[in-house]
Amino acid sequence: MSEPADVWILSVPARNPAEAETLTLWLENATDTSPVEIEMVDQAIIWLEAYFEDSTQANLTMYALKDVHPDVEAEVRHCGAKDWTTFWQHHFKPVTVGKSLFILPEWLQGKEEVPEGREVILINPGLSFGTGNHFTTNFCLSMIDRLHAEGFKPESMLDAGCGSAILSIAARKFGWDNILAVDFDEMALEQAAENLVLNGVTEGVTLEVKDLTRTWFDQTYPLLAANLYGGLLMELAPKLVRACSGTMILSGIRTIEADAVATIFGQLGAVEKVCEADHEWCGMLLDCSKV
Repeated sequence: MSEPADVWILSVPARNPAEAETLTLWLENATDTSPVEIEMVDQAIIWLEAYFEDSTQANLTMYALKDVHPDVEAEVRHCGAKDWTTFWQHHFKPVTVGKSLFILPEWLQGKEEVPEGREVILINPGLSFGTGNHFTTNFCLSMIDRLHAEGFKPESMLDAGCGSAILSIAARKFGWDNILAVDFDEMALEQAAENLVLNGVTEGVTLEVKDLTRTWFDQTYPLLAANLYGGLLMELAPKLVRACSGTMILSGIRTIEADAVATIFGQLGAVEKVCEADHEWCGMLLDCSKV
């Protein structure tokens, strides 16, 4: 396991949900990741946080944000490796998913009782996304769990925007093979590789750095999971549908984007089988076998 690195946190306050939505969309487009949203019980302000391993990137993002939204009082603060580890240990808790999965922070291994009959997935997220605590990742995991319970076993799988590789790990725990997990962020893939080792599933999963807006795939996949964000999903929709020969899991969609995403994929021939949402996020299960 690599040593934890220092982190620079871009904190962006929003005065109301509408402003939080606007700023979140800007940050998603600027950084290709969704910021973490933090609400304080005794405060009206909603805090958005984006995490960087490079101070220059963090500050350039802040300056670009202020150019577009000059009234926003964003700031960058340094978080030492020890403090960052403490942050994750405070915010990332064990979670059960579906009928079969139990997501366990690596640092709680041996300290937390595992529910009987569940597959354990050990995760150390680093700066990558995918812990199972957030709706978007939880939805994808629950769909994988559901497919497994139905006896589904795809010959191959594409995990597009894999982050911590948690979806690929779940698939391997169920015995699925020939999994390609891609992400544009090399640091995320470094953490993903460590998570594969943690879970003893280094075989059967291939990690690859790939910018989905620039390059694509030569083959099709009977299962495709894309936990990205709504704007990117809509941009990539024709390519995603062509790359999927069976079942597609989509998440990272804001509820206000859900109709637009569903319409675009529907026009391309994908049939919606499941759509679930909380107050902010949405996920979909689509059938692309007739496209």
